Amino acid sequence: MKSSVFSPFFTYKADIDVKIRDYKKGDGEGVVELFLENYGNTYYKQSFYSPKHWDEMAKSDKYYPIIAKIDSKVVGQFLLTVYDEYIGEVGAVVVHPDYKGRGIMNKMFSYLLKRAQNLGLSSVYGEAIMFHPFSQKANLKQGMVESALQLGEVASWISQKDIKFEKRSGVLVSFKLFKKQRRFINIPKVYENIIKDVYKRAGIKHFRSSRRLKPAIKTSENHLLKLGSIIIDSKVKNFKEKFNKRFAFLKTKHDMIYADVNLKSKNIDEIVEFLNKKGFFYSGVLFNKYEGDDYLRLQYENTHNIEEKLNVCFSRYCKKLSRFVYLDKQRVSRI
Repeated sequence: MKSSVFSPFFTYKADIDVKIRDYKKGDGEGVVELFLENYGNTYYKQSFYSPKHWDEMAKSDKYYPIIAKIDSKVVGQFLLTVYDEYIGEVGAVVVHPDYKGRGIMNKMFSYLLKRAQNLGLSSVYGEAIMFHPFSQKANLKQGMVESALQLGEVASWISQKDIKFEKRSGVLVSFKLFKKQRRFINIPKVYENIIKDVYKRAGIKHFRSSRRLKPAIKTSENHLLKLGSIIIDSKVKNFKEKFNKRFAFLKTKHDMIYADVNLKSKNIDEIVEFLNKKGFFYSGVLFNKYEGDDYLRLQYENTHNIEEKLNVCFSRYCKKLSRFVYLDKQRVSRI
């Protein structure tokens, strides 16, 4: 039976000869056409429908779009976004519907990962939308490590052409680690087993950290997607008061709120216990998330409009992680 989900991964035919290269000025019109073919006018970043915007992005040191061409026709695009000297994100992949299942997406993916490695990044991550398994399969094929499940990250108004969803969907976060140097971290006891499993699967050795971090707490917001984050490096003076102030503010504006705790923090057990009492439950490990450090992400649902039953898992680990996240949500609700 044919799937009606528009995806660059979903049907398989013989591979096709295609040229993969960096974006060049003038490719923008072809890229915009790809988004129209795949999403209509529904893609959440409306700037992606402007050829001029693609030209401007390609000139920056933050965005690295790459192109797939057959003859003179743009048939694919994949984007690398660099956040700092350590980490980048791969996403916004589109393939022309007439050429899906011909190996184009995987060829672009391999090229883009090599591009990221040549830039000297420690890692890149991808967020696979969980209303189909295709992105998850593609990430695994490229050797990425699944490490976090973020419920409700995808707003319900985001759709793929005629496919619409009533609730906010989840994403499965996977990392491609180019540098696997040993980590000095402190793992909270309540999440010890699952975090150790993430590092084992990533092939990264870890040891207990005795380093004292500079206390810091700050917030980050994605107004478009209604996502808020509280970033905690270590306990600041009057920590609970400062956290509660930020938390209350984010709850007035966002549907999902994340708490990212530096895994080097010496008082991480105390911080996690406090966050659990506030209703935050497990999401996963984010490698190199801020200034090269690894962070534990916890999540808080600030709306009932969160999809949990229809999230699709491809891998055995995704299913295991999903079970753990839902059980931890139940545990936290009883505290």
